[in-house]
Amino acid sequence: MESSRSLSNSTALRDESVLRRVRHLGSARDGLQEWRVQRWTALALIPLGLYFVASILRLATSDQITAAAWLGSLPAALLVILFVLAALAHALVGLRSVLVDYVHMRPRLVVAELLVRGATVVLAGASVLAVLKLFLGR
Repeated sequence: MESSRSLSNSTALRDESVLRRVRHLGSARDGLQEWRVQRWTALALIPLGLYFVASILRLATSDQITAAAWLGSLPAALLVILFVLAALAHALVGLRSVLVDYVHMRPRLVVAELLVRGATVVLAGASVLAVLKLFLGR
């Protein structure tokens, strides 16, 4: 009787620690929000990506001055900034999902997430500054 009681206590303690780990890592924490961001950015990337590809194909035979003048217009600059930000947000959520699924050690996961977030912020800042420089530097 005593051994079955201690067995059930150890099972309860093990289950509680497993549940605690699940609650603080991965998609159990904020999976729905990440799923929604992934879907909304994917939807936003469809028209923005089509516009960007069509614009680049149209500008493929143009010179640098024409391309800079195109990016100097408000609608083009705004749509390119939105495209870059949506693409980076989409990539960030996707990479975080991959990291949570495949990096199992907590310290490595934290370092990898910080590196991915940092790279995303640097790329977003550099991209927006480049577009704004062309837009404002007419």
